[in-house]
Amino acid sequence: MPNYTLYYFNGRGRAEICRMLMAVAGAQYTDKRFEFSEWDKIKKDMPSMCVPVLDIDGQNKMPETMAIARYLAREQGLYGKNNMDMFRIDYICDCFYEIMHDYMRYFHAKNGRFFENGNESEMNSAIPYMQGRFMDSCRRVLPFLEKTLEMKNGGNQFFMGDQMSLCDMMCYCCLENPMMENQTMFNSYPKLMALWKRVAAHPKITGYLKKRANTNW
Repeated sequence: MPNYTLYYFNGRGRAEICRMLMAVAGAQYTDKRFEFSEWDKIKKDMPSMCVPVLDIDGQNKMPETMAIARYLAREQGLYGKNNMDMFRIDYICDCFYEIMHDYMRYFHAKNGRFFENGNESEMNSAIPYMQGRFMDSCRRVLPFLEKTLEMKNGGNQFFMGDQMSLCDMMCYCCLENPMMENQTMFNSYPKLMALWKRVAAHPKITGYLKKRANTNW
């Protein structure tokens, strides 16, 4: 197995799906975390100046959350059995990533990260917009994902049937922080909520969740 180093901020965020995939695979990797205050010094060494980034054997630094996640899922047999399986997994993952993207922008905005050098009026106008965009994405995407889950075994197992895959772990990672803030907003999606708990109960994920770093996002 290659030697992996994962670069990301000291939080779960967009990198958590990558960490979770490696936990399920039992892969050894270096979890290279840094604070926002260190980013200006680090970003010049990152492809496209964004994170997460996965370094493979100290030779290739690969950017982009979902590109990394799909690579790891393929390596570990968590990406379906054929092209149609991968197509289904892809669109489910991309739907969850839409929600994650909008939530992360809202979360960091309300915690002041985007406005360290800005003015208060700019911040006060942007935060409601970002919150509204996140809520709109949830109202648009989650009903579709609830129905998509029900297409396999009535939604009582996983998105691809009886085996957990990348898109099930995306469900967990995408919804974890929003559920910590307001779990009631997901009451209309009982199949997704049951899936979220099912993923958390997977033995390898349970072990990972107990040991992972305790951060607020």
